[in-house]
Amino acid sequence: MTTLGEMLKGPSSRSLWDRLCPLLEALDESAAATAATGLRSWPPERRPMPDRWWAEWLAGDVRPYHALAGTRRLGRLVDVESARVPAEPRADRDEYEEANDRVLTPSGYALTDVVAFPYGAMAVAAPSDLRRLVFGAVAEWHHNGGDVVGWSTLASGPLTTFLDGADYHDNPLDIQISPDGATVAASVECRWHAWSSAGQALWTLDPEDIWPDGPAGAGSDDGDEEETEDDLVGIDVPVRFSFDAEGRRVAVGRLRGGPVAVLDARTGQVLAGSPGPDGARWEGEGPVALDAAGRLLAHARGSGLVVREADGGAVLAEADTGLVTIHALAAAPDGTRFLAVGADGKDDPAVCVLTLSAPSTLTAGELIRPDRAPDGMVATDPMSVITARAVWTDGGPLAFMSSDVGDVLFGDDGRVLRLSSGPSVAAFTPDGRALVTVGCAEQDEMDPIDVWFLNGPDGPGAPAAPHRAP
Repeated sequence: MTTLGEMLKGPSSRSLWDRLCPLLEALDESAAATAATGLRSWPPERRPMPDRWWAEWLAGDVRPYHALAGTRRLGRLVDVESARVPAEPRADRDEYEEANDRVLTPSGYALTDVVAFPYGAMAVAAPSDLRRLVFGAVAEWHHNGGDVVGWSTLASGPLTTFLDGADYHDNPLDIQISPDGATVAASVECRWHAWSSAGQALWTLDPEDIWPDGPAGAGSDDGDEEETEDDLVGIDVPVRFSFDAEGRRVAVGRLRGGPVAVLDARTGQVLAGSPGPDGARWEGEGPVALDAAGRLLAHARGSGLVVREADGGAVLAEADTGLVTIHALAAAPDGTRFLAVGADGKDDPAVCVLTLSAPSTLTAGELIRPDRAPDGMVATDPMSVITARAVWTDGGPLAFMSSDVGDVLFGDDGRVLRLSSGPSVAAFTPDGRALVTVGCAEQDEMDPIDVWFLNGPDGPGAPAAPHRAP
């Protein structure tokens, strides 16, 4: 009889994975860790999470063998439009074309135009339990903005509508879900919105109303109304959100410069920000990152990183990252390290890890580039800027970036965990255990929605896989 160890030494294949799964289920945590070593060279795509594992995961019954799975196909955007969870995510294309304009009702599937993704998704957000995803559709500029809706991964049923695109003309460029799963935040037309996970509006803030003279307190005397209108186009001013670990506070920053603020996540009350209660003028720009306790706020200022006290806004330390632009930030839970994701001087994707040490000293490490990236990727292109994401996992920090030629997921050691030839938008779960991606429309894929599990054999904490001859 072929043993598990012998099977792991063979070439990877989907059929072998299907044979392995029942054997892996019998392993305890120690044995699962040993099996992970044998699976390290297997591509994630060849380790799809079986249905029964996925059901356990969603139920919160996390088992050691779950970490051995690489990915899970949840469906496609047509399933979101249809408000259904497909019984078989890999069903053939004809079924999806037939269901494209339908939604599940008590009597079956009925035609509907409640929500649509005619040009794909602009953003996605995922809670740690992966029970419900939130999608932002690409705007139909001649008709309306992009719908923002919640889709259950558990069972078919009604969508949760956060924003109806008919009410605005903009792209929801970033959507974030708080670590406790209670709050959803997004920005359109330069206004900040928050809802409960059930879709109840919590608050809406217009920074122009809070700080009418701008982030630096300098009013405009040129009367350039056209420039003011242009500034309201959301695609020109992507906004970033960052929650603390308990979902009590949320930081907000704008990539092109503007208000940087810390808010009460449930009420929208401004706790600190430009100009702040004491009249201080913060000169900053997004992205932003809060530590787990909500005690420290990091934000970009050009190519530099500024670390402040979240209460009051006092600057603790600053350092230059060496990046030409910074698109995304993540903070280690204890606030001692920060990951900046952006572009280097050659327009290639790169990251910098900065360390905060007493007495308030911020030290930037060398730029780290992925050991490979999609051919022709330009990290300063608009899509690269918009899609960049960062997270700090238990195994270390990770960065994601996508462009028209593909996407890349890599760690602070430059090791690539995912490389694709197709563009996509993505979101890390708050706990850093998974990445959810939504591919842009391709002839045979129809905007696939996938989960990539990050705490497995090839996760950020794992050593590089040994090379195997083909």
